[in-house]
Amino acid sequence: VLFVNTFSQILTPIEWSYVVDKKQLNVGDSITLTFIAEIEDLWYLYSFGNNDINSELSPTFIFNKNDTYGLIDGVIPINPKTKYDSIWEGNVKYFDREAKFIQKISVLSKTPYVSGSMSYKVCSDIEKKCITLEKEFNFYAKGPVESEVVLNTIKQNNDLSSLFSFLFFSFLAGLLAILTPCVFPMIPITVSYFANKNNQIKTFSEALFYGVSIVLIFTFLGVILSVLVGPQTANELATAWIPNILFFVLFVLFGISLMGFFELTIPSSLITSMDKKSEQGGYLGVFFMAFTLVLVSFSCTGPLIGSILVQSASGLQIKPILGMLFFSIAFAFPFTLLAIFPKALESLPKSGKWMITLRVILGFVVIAFSLKFLSVVDKAYHFDLLNRDIFLFIWTTLFLILTFYLFGFIKFPEGYVGNLGIKTRIVGLTFGLITIYIFSGIFGNKLPLLAAYLPQQQSTYFDLLSFKRKPFYDLDNQKNVIYKNSKYADILNLPHDLQGFFDYDEALIYAKKVNKPLLLDFTGHGCVNCRDIEARVWSEKIIRDILNNKYVLASLYIDDKTMLPKDEWYISQYDGKIKKSIGKQNADFQITKFNNNAQPFYVVLNPYSEKMIIDPIGYELNLQKHLGFLEQGLKRFYDN
Repeated sequence: VLFVNTFSQILTPIEWSYVVDKKQLNVGDSITLTFIAEIEDLWYLYSFGNNDINSELSPTFIFNKNDTYGLIDGVIPINPKTKYDSIWEGNVKYFDREAKFIQKISVLSKTPYVSGSMSYKVCSDIEKKCITLEKEFNFYAKGPVESEVVLNTIKQNNDLSSLFSFLFFSFLAGLLAILTPCVFPMIPITVSYFANKNNQIKTFSEALFYGVSIVLIFTFLGVILSVLVGPQTANELATAWIPNILFFVLFVLFGISLMGFFELTIPSSLITSMDKKSEQGGYLGVFFMAFTLVLVSFSCTGPLIGSILVQSASGLQIKPILGMLFFSIAFAFPFTLLAIFPKALESLPKSGKWMITLRVILGFVVIAFSLKFLSVVDKAYHFDLLNRDIFLFIWTTLFLILTFYLFGFIKFPEGYVGNLGIKTRIVGLTFGLITIYIFSGIFGNKLPLLAAYLPQQQSTYFDLLSFKRKPFYDLDNQKNVIYKNSKYADILNLPHDLQGFFDYDEALIYAKKVNKPLLLDFTGHGCVNCRDIEARVWSEKIIRDILNNKYVLASLYIDDKTMLPKDEWYISQYDGKIKKSIGKQNADFQITKFNNNAQPFYVVLNPYSEKMIIDPIGYELNLQKHLGFLEQGLKRFYDN
């Protein structure tokens, strides 16, 4: 047998990764460590059980002993294969493509650390080569899960606060949909359908059924999304690149369509079919008339419905249903009311050029909103192509063009002309002021009214007097060096020149070193409410001073897509899946440690016990309440 050592090329036909079946632990637990080997084609790894042929074939695992863990039995291979080996002239146990070995340990410390080394032999029958290799390994896991009672309460409060604003947004979207050019002209058609009937009781019941049918049709769309998208999938939908790019393209197309450059319509054959069925009369005819209205309105209501469904893609699984329910109630109400009281139609304004102008305005707003989806992808994957200044410049350009349109300087296709007199000029002046407001953000204005939809504010701003970028705040240079050299600081950042970490373990070690409480900020690139808190609360000097000087801050992004080295992967205790990225591990840490998956979510920990000092808070815009939370955390930490 020839064992080949090649000097011209170092052969490493195996890659190892290590996972733990639990990441949050209690003293006394037993856990399983898994060694996973990816083996190149044409190569195989010898397993245990080959001592009869050659004792040197079996792998060797050596564990470095310490007081944080104890071994339970030995290393066990998982389902090795058996074959006749021509090299050793006998049956051997081996792995090809993938190998797994497990070792159970008992946990003797809240933060067990397992390290060691292994040696193993790989061979290839084709290349007639065998190689003996060595590899060091290490596993690390964290401490126990916090109490579920308080955390469930916080999650419910967070969900409710977010839910009320979401439902209000959905209801307003339904009212706005009525004013769109696809819907408003349908009002007299609807009223005429019911106005010619002599039986008032029947008219009332059919009109009511008409409204209920509209609500049911729209809400059914929410039911479908709710069934298809669970809470974990919802977060992926909100941050993954494919759906966000798709939403961006669709919203841009909707916006251009609203401006009149082309028409997005439902196939005419489908609308004609529904319209014919509505002529059958009775309740069935009323239902198909409602269905026809929904289809006809889609080219204008599509962006509004899309906004609701996107906003519902995080939080409670029932949000899509509730969102479409509130949208459809607002949408159906005037149709139902006017069907019951048709004479009220005479008081409504006639559709005309004002509606065309409204449609163009909506087109610009939809395109501006579409950039939010592009920004989420840009931040989550660290492309860094769409920073705050570029984002604001694009918005400024869009609303400047809209302002010119409203003053009659620009015309759009098919008679889309903005010059409608004094009312339109007032609207134009309003959008002109909005344009100036947005533009001021490039020069340092925090834009609190829009901050939730903008990328994080940068640490510098463009100064017109010196014509160069300047920092917003004076920094403690000594601490700034520590934070700038911390893990992930090259790809992640904090707003308003706040100083902190992006890795829990690193922040924990530093908090112990400086004897300060640890503030965990569970956040996300796609978290609108997180940006709102940062712009309207964390930007205040009194909050900034506390965060920078009295706490150690750790911002943990739950949707960051950066892949980690294989030796940092682990199997989640929550869902049994391997967590491979920064975001996946932070999201899993929040769920398993704090039984919560909502953002923003703020937790004050004692770094020595890793226990919560006070109850966490979520989306809290009240400055005094947020300040009280931070001050109470400090008091509890130093009192104990």
